[in-house]
Amino acid sequence: MRPGLTLFGVAVLLGSMAAVQADITEPMVTPFAVAAVFAIVIGEQVPMQFSQRVIAPLTTAPALGLILAPLGASSGEVPSAWTVLAVIWLSILVGGLVARVRGRSVVEGSLGSRFLGMAVTTALARGVSVDGQTLVDWAFAAHVHPALGALGLMLAALIGGLAERVLDNVVAWLGQGQRLAHIVAAEVGPITGISVSTVATGPLIALATPVLGWAAIPLLIVPVLVTYLSVRRLVSTRQSLDESLLAMSRLSEVVGRTRSAHVRRVADLACAVGHQLGLDAAGIRDVERTALLHDVGQLGLSEPLRGGATLYAGDGEQAEMAQAVTRILGETPQLARLLPLVTQVGTPFRRTREFGEHIPLPSRIVRVANAWDDITEGARSPRAQEVALERLHLGLGYDYDPEVVAALERTLSAG
Repeated sequence: MRPGLTLFGVAVLLGSMAAVQADITEPMVTPFAVAAVFAIVIGEQVPMQFSQRVIAPLTTAPALGLILAPLGASSGEVPSAWTVLAVIWLSILVGGLVARVRGRSVVEGSLGSRFLGMAVTTALARGVSVDGQTLVDWAFAAHVHPALGALGLMLAALIGGLAERVLDNVVAWLGQGQRLAHIVAAEVGPITGISVSTVATGPLIALATPVLGWAAIPLLIVPVLVTYLSVRRLVSTRQSLDESLLAMSRLSEVVGRTRSAHVRRVADLACAVGHQLGLDAAGIRDVERTALLHDVGQLGLSEPLRGGATLYAGDGEQAEMAQAVTRILGETPQLARLLPLVTQVGTPFRRTREFGEHIPLPSRIVRVANAWDDITEGARSPRAQEVALERLHLGLGYDYDPEVVAALERTLSAG
């Protein structure tokens, strides 16, 4: 069973238990509660995918506000932790169902980790009672300094947020087979920024509720919305760049300069070798982009190479291809960073020892993966692989990095 589906199953069990234990009365249906439910449902319509993760900050912020707010202060009927958790669970489910009806996919593992993180915050804020007071009761008590109360609410929200990210990372680790350190490293950056913004907004909504009422949600969710739009723009830019790279990578195939699917095979193999060498997500991205562009230089050749295989290119042809790559990539600011990686694919490994020339690891990986596919021509028979390995070993330390070739062999052995 998929780990994400298992986590979702745990969330369903806990949510169902909360629904059974819940006791929702009419005085609890306040404008603030209705606004929070509405915001959660809307938030589930606009999740964000980044670094193969799905987060929903516009769901989490109002949900945390509902969990941490002094509910029942005016009516005198304070909902239990189970009741609050049931409302959040049903709101998330309704939001997920609406998203499916609208034709959007719902990632079960992400939804499960999101709800379980909120459950942790609910347990800390409303489920644990000391001297008859929960954390929410204590935070809003008259004798407690507002700053101290805010700190307590923030801590509960932070622990729940950390629980969500840990569960999400474990699901990614079990499902993708990547190193846990690399998965955690992907959290650094935009995901961290928007997660911190979301966790901080929940307690702010709760603290502002006694003064602003239901208006606290739309007013204080604005910072999360601004961060969300900024990160979404960044994600869109990266996706556009990846789509452009994919289209550019196929040019040499379309004009008949390389074999069909050669570039894609090289990219897949190079990424697998990169994983074997312990590259993180950013390193794998560089390897994939270098592989996608490694044959673009063939567009500048006056005569096509035999079989489109750069393995058989002479020094003059290598120079022509390097010049073509410079002309194509050098004029585009978004691609200029990849220029040294792509041009160095044609550099033999011996130059690092003979001249002290630095050849980036992505270039060395793609050089080996490209040679492998040039020799096998996409064949997977044991004989084809044996011949290819013999050819690579003949150039070991001269044309190819021994460490990369060893990683290739481990990749092939792993299937």
